[in-house]
Amino acid sequence: MRTVIVMSFACALAACAAGGAGPATAAPRKKPASKVAPAPRPHAPLAIGHATVDRVKKSWEVAGGGYGRAVAVSRALGRVAFANKEGVELFDLVTGKSAGKVQRCRDVVRGGLAFHGGDLVIVCEKSVVRVDAHKRTDRPDLAVHASRITAAAFVGARMALGHHDGVVRIYGLDGAATAEVRVPGPPVDAKSLALTRDGARLAVGFVQGSVWWWDLAKPDAFHDLVRHESETDALAFSDDGGLLADEGATHTTTLWELAATPAAKTKLKHGNWVKRILFTRDGKWLVRAGSDGLELTEIGGPKRVALDTRDPVEDAAFDEHGALLGAVDRQGRLTLWAVR
Repeated sequence: MRTVIVMSFACALAACAAGGAGPATAAPRKKPASKVAPAPRPHAPLAIGHATVDRVKKSWEVAGGGYGRAVAVSRALGRVAFANKEGVELFDLVTGKSAGKVQRCRDVVRGGLAFHGGDLVIVCEKSVVRVDAHKRTDRPDLAVHASRITAAAFVGARMALGHHDGVVRIYGLDGAATAEVRVPGPPVDAKSLALTRDGARLAVGFVQGSVWWWDLAKPDAFHDLVRHESETDALAFSDDGGLLADEGATHTTTLWELAATPAAKTKLKHGNWVKRILFTRDGKWLVRAGSDGLELTEIGGPKRVALDTRDPVEDAAFDEHGALLGAVDRQGRLTLWAVR
């Protein structure tokens, strides 16, 4: 778009006196200062949702290699992070070109990548490390419990980790105090975690198939939601916290309303398994990454949009605005999607 420049000029007016008087010139008007309209800022990408779902297209794709484990996207930092079984690599958000590798650990937990401030946070099985997202220089590791980490989830400045000792701990990336939720009975490994955006509720899927949830204001009072025959690999809360999505039932994603008496609101069919569920910001569609690839599924209707069906997808993540979607598959392909 052109920059518009607006100019005003004063005109000199001549007046002649009657009776043969010589010409008189009026005092010149003061010239107003030139005004330059500010250059327009680039428009923020449109959020992926009901009004834009048919326009979601691939922005770029790279062969990250290995077996994809986790992805994170930051529009603010202009970076996409990709993890496989060998380590972590950063990519430029706009071009998809490599911005360098990070060799801090080779056992990244599935979904264990996030950007916070200027850092990339990496959840390994025995530690949580940080690097500068641009310089790739080491930052101090985050202090976490020594018990092996089995699951991870991020919301804003909160990081929830499931530990092998049967305790789910919610750490503050901004230095806030750690909260603990202890699983009643013998320790059970968490397979999947979800936090509401306001940090008020936590949901946990365990390896033996149970899904429980907590109001974190009362961490000792758990709510037993459902028991599946197989483990639940993916959980997600809607942005307003009103719905919890759970993929543990065979070939089925269940959307629960966690009222006084929780109830299954909707059931949506999927393939053999789903590894990541995300709600769009408007709460009307789900992103599901799994055995069928990467797809968008309408919650209140029958519509589906298949984005990529070439290989099973292990992880997917939105940027800060729910407008950019990154995904990694089992062949090590990293893709970025946006509304066009």
